[in-house]
Amino acid sequence: MAEDRLEHVERMLTELIRIVGNTNAAVEELREGQARIEDRLDRIETRLARVETELKEIKEEQKSIIAIVGEHEVAIRTLRRIPV
Repeated sequence: MAEDRLEHVERMLTELIRIVGNTNAAVEELREGQARIEDRLDRIETRLARVETELKEIKEEQKSIIAIVGEHEVAIRTLRRIPV
């Protein structure tokens, strides 16, 4: 009877060791996946910062273009008023 209980405990211990090993492997996979996600997130953040910078530049250039077009529009209207 004691031997049966001892064998049962040994089987349970063996099963627990297997479960812990599988759990450790799963945790390692999750850590590796998290590291890959963090790396990709860093790249995305870098690209986003570059896009934001370029967008600011485009907005500034657009302001300049609007100012130039406005000046040209005034000059054209002024020339239209001059009798030929």
